[in-house]
Amino acid sequence: MEIYTPTACVVTILYIFATSSAQEICHHDRGNHCKVGFSGRMESCHHLHRCGNVSYKISGSSCCNDNITLGLSQLVADCCGSVAYNPLNEICCNGRILTRSSTNVKCCGKDMYLTTTHVCCGGNNILQRKENHACCGKEMFDVTTHCCCANPELEVKPKNEACCPKATDEGKFQQVSPHTRTIPKNSDLDECGTETYNPREQICCSGKPHKKESSLTKCCGVDAYTLSDDNVLCCNGILHINVPEHSECVGGVIYSPENTTCQMLTRPRLGEHCCGRQTFNPHTHICCNGHSHSKKNGNFCCGSEVYDHHNKFLRCCSGHLYNLTHLHEITECCGNLLLQYNNNQTCCSSSTNSIIYQTKPNHRCCGHYYYNTSLWSCCAEHLKPTPKPNSSPAEYRLKPLMDLIPEMCNETVFFGKVESVALKNDQRHVVLKVVGQVDVKSEKVIKDPWLHVSLDHCSSPATENNMTYLWEQNHNGKYKLLSHPVDLTSDIHMFYFVCYQKKG
Repeated sequence: MEIYTPTACVVTILYIFATSSAQEICHHDRGNHCKVGFSGRMESCHHLHRCGNVSYKISGSSCCNDNITLGLSQLVADCCGSVAYNPLNEICCNGRILTRSSTNVKCCGKDMYLTTTHVCCGGNNILQRKENHACCGKEMFDVTTHCCCANPELEVKPKNEACCPKATDEGKFQQVSPHTRTIPKNSDLDECGTETYNPREQICCSGKPHKKESSLTKCCGVDAYTLSDDNVLCCNGILHINVPEHSECVGGVIYSPENTTCQMLTRPRLGEHCCGRQTFNPHTHICCNGHSHSKKNGNFCCGSEVYDHHNKFLRCCSGHLYNLTHLHEITECCGNLLLQYNNNQTCCSSSTNSIIYQTKPNHRCCGHYYYNTSLWSCCAEHLKPTPKPNSSPAEYRLKPLMDLIPEMCNETVFFGKVESVALKNDQRHVVLKVVGQVDVKSEKVIKDPWLHVSLDHCSSPATENNMTYLWEQNHNGKYKLLSHPVDLTSDIHMFYFVCYQKKG
């Protein structure tokens, strides 16, 4: 293994190795850690949530009206009465969970209807959409010849009737959707910036409340939008309206077919090393997230625990230690969860979440969402309400850096910082600054610290400017993105230390 060091950062890493104090790198272990058995039972964790009288973890279950739904994370679920459902592929209509036939469906009573072809009148009557027609109670009328009078029941009358509103008053008589409800003044209210809001009816976006049109309503900075909205694009926290179809957000720039223009409590004595609130001897102990352990039990950290990485019955997933019962079972980390392929499970992950779903036909991952390909399409981890039958799915998913060890220590990999990106002909062109390389073959060492990488835009995971990732150079000379964004001050140090120790 050869260490390529084009920057002072990596030189510092090697200096840490030489001083034999690299074990202190475990101080940088981040996150909330639990020790979890292979069965998924939580042995010790401070971040369980309560659902009625039962404890549960939101990464694998949901709570609705004090009832737990297993197998669907609360991070992507919504409630339909006491049952959780996936709003991407399903819709809840008066307590009934229905499979979406389109992204443009809404509820009308207990049934759903397609908003592009039908309307819902009176809260439960679905009628064919007609030009210049509107609802009046449960029926429709031609607004050019008639009006809707309330005397006292809603009734269609000719426009010359006295009950018809004057032209100047028409704005006052706009019909309110039967699904619109007033926010009740009760304990359900929460704070959103300087205002109060009802989380059941509204969504809080960076301190500003918005009406929640449906379960697909999401935040984009201080604004809100619905995933099924056409010609709307959220780009780096800014909501853009009326953008051309097939537009993409790449590196904070909107690209479209028509326009490609860039728019500590005690003080330690001299020589002592700190580990949480205590001191430790780095020659005999290792510090894991503020907890000191004897090196006899292992010299790798997994959250606050220590383990022997040679023990094949132990698996560390993002700071959570699992005890495997059978070596022949094929497992893989999905964030801090353990994915079991024999349980017909699929892992969908993004840089923010990793979620396990039950595998379904015609479903694919888009970041940490699991979507029906007949309803949505995915491009660079962004969902769009325009299904594309011939679209190429992402061939792989990114993983946390430490989940790629030790196999990546024997591959031609390097750390590259994304300096800028551009989109052209469905290709994402990325300018990378190489900040460190691990290479087993000296002839493949990257001499130029600046690389120009081309990726298939839609089938490749999203990249962010100024973020550093682990990359691989394939045998054919092409480059592949491997990891989630990494921390230059901790993750890279640990990666080099582990690979360095493995070589030794």
